[in-house]
Amino acid sequence: MENRKTFLTGVGFGSVMTAIVLLITFAGIIVYNRQVRWSGMDPNTKIMEIYGVLNRFSIVPFDKDEMLENMYRGFLEGVGDPYTQYFDAEALAAFYARTEGTFVGIGVMVSVEPDDPYVTIATTFQGAPAALAGVLPGDRIIAVDGVEVAGRTREEVVGMITGPMNTTVTLTILRPYEHERKDISIVRARVEVPTVFHEMMYTDAGAVGYIRIESFDRVTTGQFDAAVAELYAGGMKGLIIDLRNNPGGLLCTVNDITDRLIPEGIIVYTVDAQGRRENSYSDASYLGLPLVLLVNERSASASEVLSGAIRDTEMGTIVGEQTFGKGIVQNLLHLSDGTAIKLTVQKYFTPNGESIHGIGIEPHVIIEMPESLSRRIGGLTLDEDVQLQAALAVVGAKF
Repeated sequence: MENRKTFLTGVGFGSVMTAIVLLITFAGIIVYNRQVRWSGMDPNTKIMEIYGVLNRFSIVPFDKDEMLENMYRGFLEGVGDPYTQYFDAEALAAFYARTEGTFVGIGVMVSVEPDDPYVTIATTFQGAPAALAGVLPGDRIIAVDGVEVAGRTREEVVGMITGPMNTTVTLTILRPYEHERKDISIVRARVEVPTVFHEMMYTDAGAVGYIRIESFDRVTTGQFDAAVAELYAGGMKGLIIDLRNNPGGLLCTVNDITDRLIPEGIIVYTVDAQGRRENSYSDASYLGLPLVLLVNERSASASEVLSGAIRDTEMGTIVGEQTFGKGIVQNLLHLSDGTAIKLTVQKYFTPNGESIHGIGIEPHVIIEMPESLSRRIGGLTLDEDVQLQAALAVVGAKF
């Protein structure tokens, strides 16, 4: 979850960006203008020694600036946290475009799992170039324009995929259940990210509003409010919010949406490395309709903030499968040269004080669904979607 403060793919956005001077150069290492003590050989001396050996003996051309960029990435990879990352200027621009909700690209959201060297398509936006070309959620990206991407960060891969309007990018993807690589060429276009989809469903008990939230971006709160208003005008008596395959997003956004669904109290609280606690609160006004949340194993981060608040305040029923279990907060910290690092800086806790990191949230009603179907959330018929069928039955029983 991204909390620019960042939670993604998961954890507000309007907080002051902290400028941290972290310069790693051939001249020296400066962190907050304090001397860094190292064991063994001084790293500056070693870097210069390696550089001298390369200059003297290497017959392979090399780019010093590219080597430095890779060194910064490797330095942060040494933390051993898959969510701690270095952003060069291109990757940083791609990150901002993704969380703002509009960009030029192919129209996907990607996620990364700690033990997988590849990024995975979490969501394809309906009507966007990737979906029209046949890319599906669950596809693993093996290469971009023929360049292997194993071990690259999510932001690096996104930066490789993003490019000028009307240009073509070719993804080499692997579908686990097919076990074959496939090249898919996609023409980039301007994408307005549709993070919220809604429709009215009708049961014997009455009209049920259905809202699917695909990510918690800057544009999501407005889209959610518009969906609720339209469904209210249509006479909905209950609401289903579908968080399946939602990898997360911005803390400020999920707080805004959760505030609309629970009474006055704590939405979530965070604790940093110094033990300092920060609470996020809801006010006294809330929707007050019968509510069901749909979740699965790809519901992560910000999705779990909303799920935890609904569960702990007993304002709804959770249906589906155990969630992913990302209960930590990342903060985006700008460096002086226009690059940035994303660091894990806080743990978050549900209103009742539970940390769900590495655990997830267990639904009240567990309904399993085959992987081949769960990857296609948003494109299933009601006959195929047994989890949505169960959600309709649960919310109808609340009328």
